[in-house]
Amino acid sequence: MFSKYIVPALAAANLLGVAEAANHHRHLHKRDYIATEVEIVTDIVTVYVTEGDLPTPTPSAASSAKSVLAEAHPYKGEGAPAAAAPSPATTTPVVPVVAPSPPVVEQAPAPQPTTMITATKAAPSPEPVVSIPTQAAVQAPAPIVSKVSSAVSSAYPTAPAPSTGKGGKRGLAYNDPKLVSNICSNSNKFTWAYNWGSQSDGLDAPVTFYPTLWGPQPVHSQGWAENAKKAIANGADTLLSFNECDNGGQCNMDPASAAAAHKSFMKPFVGQAKILAPSITSSQDKGAGIDWLNSFKQACGSDCPMDGCNAHWYGPGGEEGAEEFLGHLRNVNTACGKNNVWVTEFAATSGDTDKFVQHAIKQLDTNATYNFVEKYSYFYLATGSLMQSTNALSTFGNIYATQ
Repeated sequence: MFSKYIVPALAAANLLGVAEAANHHRHLHKRDYIATEVEIVTDIVTVYVTEGDLPTPTPSAASSAKSVLAEAHPYKGEGAPAAAAPSPATTTPVVPVVAPSPPVVEQAPAPQPTTMITATKAAPSPEPVVSIPTQAAVQAPAPIVSKVSSAVSSAYPTAPAPSTGKGGKRGLAYNDPKLVSNICSNSNKFTWAYNWGSQSDGLDAPVTFYPTLWGPQPVHSQGWAENAKKAIANGADTLLSFNECDNGGQCNMDPASAAAAHKSFMKPFVGQAKILAPSITSSQDKGAGIDWLNSFKQACGSDCPMDGCNAHWYGPGGEEGAEEFLGHLRNVNTACGKNNVWVTEFAATSGDTDKFVQHAIKQLDTNATYNFVEKYSYFYLATGSLMQSTNALSTFGNIYATQ
């Protein structure tokens, strides 16, 4: 079955239109954007030809070459499967996100750290691509619009008051905090956000930021204690542990080692916040997914700081795919034994994404069977996924923001 693969090769099927399935995805270290200047010189040559001697035009290499890019994804040193780009059938309607003031174009911002993922997709427009040694190619940033279009969207006849507090389930996985502010200014569906790291990177939207300790390595754990305390002081009642230790391209730790490190970093916060076990993939391979979680629990023992579990899922779209996703969550809850599951990454990688999102969030929000799901966030708030562009939602992004 499709779900037996770690479909964190998330973008391959939707973005390139081919059914590639990789058995892992990688989170790579954030890198600064490289500013480039391009000087274009155009020579105009007049050529006279005799009627009937015109050559048959052939596609140029430039027009046939596929422009590829790697989407920025979560956290300093981490990434995830590429966001599933809406298929032509489902992305035609573009729903603008409304902001309170007219668009103002700024110069490209000072270099910001970002993370790359390995999957590639066709770029939405021919834009320069910067190569970074030993890393994935990153699309050179175009000038950023500081305020999105002020045109009123039919999706938001009146901008609702943003919802705060920890009661709501629906959240946003982000890499760009500005996008969180934009979408929250027009939707009250979101109450929390996270970015795979322990610092919010300037998030100022009226949502609760939940910190993640991506891995125990010093590059990720440095400053963890201080950042966790700050997040708790700002309203976070839960701490997220390591990211996909069952994935060779992610935290990549055996259950016993992960359990020892988890205890070391999380025990100081027992009583101050709830603590989730490391997130797991949806792989059904031996030693991965739920099997890894069971081994982790056993290794962590009776004094394990663990108040819930964190699950990721990637698979087919449509209502049928949504039901497969929901069934997986029930299995995770049974293995977790805490009646508290967060779903910090999930996405449809093929089929009808609109129907998948619509059915999945309706069940998660209204069906009492899924009361054990405390929080969920679709993968993720970025162009090519929930956003059609920096100032417009995709069709399933609109569903996620309004329904």
